Amino acid sequence: MNTDRLLRAAGRCALAFLLVLGAVALLPRAVREALPDAVVGGAVLVLGAVGVRRASRGPR
Repeated sequence: MNTDRLLRAAGRCALAFLLVLGAVALLPRAVREALPDAVVGGAVLVLGAVGVRRASRGPR
């Protein structure tokens, strides 16, 4: 049961990563080049943390 929740949390982190990369890819080239890598990484971490937090609550 614990590994199932861990896999779901990892899946949500991966989904957050892909969503952020997709959003960055849609931005114009000038904006993409102006964005520091730390901003993209921070967005991935925040979305991943939110996903893990939601997964750790368990079913309602």
